[in-house]
Amino acid sequence: MDLALADFVFYVVLGAFIVVPILASGSRLLHNQVEKRSTRNRVICRLCQHAFEDSNPGKMVTCPACGAQNEKGRSRRLG
Repeated sequence: MDLALADFVFYVVLGAFIVVPILASGSRLLHNQVEKRSTRNRVICRLCQHAFEDSNPGKMVTCPACGAQNEKGRSRRLG
């Protein structure tokens, strides 16, 4: 089978139009998972507004800056 230069360039460009969106979607999906995992462990102290990460499974965490007890997750009191 003879492949002309024009056909070869067409197939390369067509392949790029197919492969690039697939790779971009995969990258975006992985990035979103990493962001979700990071956000799950992030805590902002209700007293001193110090932001820190805590990966302990407990619901209550102690702020390393001021020592106040904080509830993990979204606070129901903050609207």
